[in-house]
Amino acid sequence: MTVPSATTGECVHHPQTPRRTKYHWQGTYPISREDKVKLDLWMSTHYEALPEPSSNEAKEMGVVPSFPYKDVPIYGDTADIMALYLRGVWGCLLTPKNVSDLIDTVGIRYHVWVATKKVLERFPQGSRTLYVRLVLRQFLFELGLAMLGAVKGPVVIFIDSRLHDCKAAMVDEARALVDLFDRADVRRWRVVITLPATEDGIRAARELTKQYSIGIHLSMVTSLAHACACIEAGATMLSMNVAPIMTWFEKKDAGEVEHPITPGHPGIKTIQSCINYIRQNSLNTSLLVTDIRDWDELNQLDGIGAAALNQNLLNQILMCGLTTWSPEIMEDYAFSPACRCAREAKYPSDFLNQARGIGMALSAGDRSLLSSVVYIRLGQNKVFMEKIEDVIRKEVGRRLYVDAFDPHAYSMAVRRRRLAAKTQTSLTGAATPAP
Repeated sequence: MTVPSATTGECVHHPQTPRRTKYHWQGTYPISREDKVKLDLWMSTHYEALPEPSSNEAKEMGVVPSFPYKDVPIYGDTADIMALYLRGVWGCLLTPKNVSDLIDTVGIRYHVWVATKKVLERFPQGSRTLYVRLVLRQFLFELGLAMLGAVKGPVVIFIDSRLHDCKAAMVDEARALVDLFDRADVRRWRVVITLPATEDGIRAARELTKQYSIGIHLSMVTSLAHACACIEAGATMLSMNVAPIMTWFEKKDAGEVEHPITPGHPGIKTIQSCINYIRQNSLNTSLLVTDIRDWDELNQLDGIGAAALNQNLLNQILMCGLTTWSPEIMEDYAFSPACRCAREAKYPSDFLNQARGIGMALSAGDRSLLSSVVYIRLGQNKVFMEKIEDVIRKEVGRRLYVDAFDPHAYSMAVRRRRLAAKTQTSLTGAATPAP
């Protein structure tokens, strides 16, 4: 196809459909505001004359054409409210880990104190176990409410992950937490509840979305079949933990095959197939990638829905956003392994109606990956939840002690002790002969 050159005015030949080439612009990567403006200008003025990304024109511009690029919402994987303010991220992902990491800081302890005060004032009579459970829920609400003021988008907030094997308990806890936000006049789209993608978690998600219109984030999704089951449940958001998925494949094939960080890495193909499945079927579910070890892994993933970045990664992209390549028009993309897997997967799926359960409907390899990622992470979350709960239990104990404290009785006791000490001193002095 012959088109006018953007720089010389001469006619140069470019292919009508751009082809993939091995350049850094593929995948998902940080982009500055200046380069984003250049991309937008290039797209608006040269859409019909879209050049080869490796051509001299693109190199002279210093950037590549923005089509077919799109912005990636960034979720701060941190409970540090100042980091969210300063980085200007879209949303916040609260997890047991990032909350427990900061549980001893003044900011988080303040929310624990406020939650304890409100619960004990509302329920003056109750057992200590009940108070700890209610304060944990109130604490998550208070923390989430604070985070909503620091971001423009949603706050993804967890419930107690130790309930992962009880559907009814997860449904009740999620409803109770969302009810607190409803009473605070927070719009539903701004609060997304995290449930672990266990069988009970997936079935709880289905009930919460279908019957109560609650936005659900199913975490720790591990494979395409697992993602299909979560999508079938109606989840608003799925998340895939990049690091443990990649590590599982690397350890499985250790000594036999070395997997470089490329689109051919089996972990990358697994995540990419889930992204393609959502895009090819035009689903409203968003796929969030978390636990990213380094930028090389993110560079291999095309068309992601959102990315959760920890404080270390956020510090590396100051004043930058993320952009991702959505390669629907690329003529060779349809033949990639990840795209082929997504195309072959059944939609809509039928995992929730399996008589033997969702887990048994997965392949042996998918079950092994799920066990390695999900149940190891649930064990880690249990430790984090116990740390959070221990702080809450101590605060409840202090509050109960203060509320039971009687200043008048304490004052009388002090006076009695002083009088007894004075009397004892007088008697001792009288019994002692003068020298």
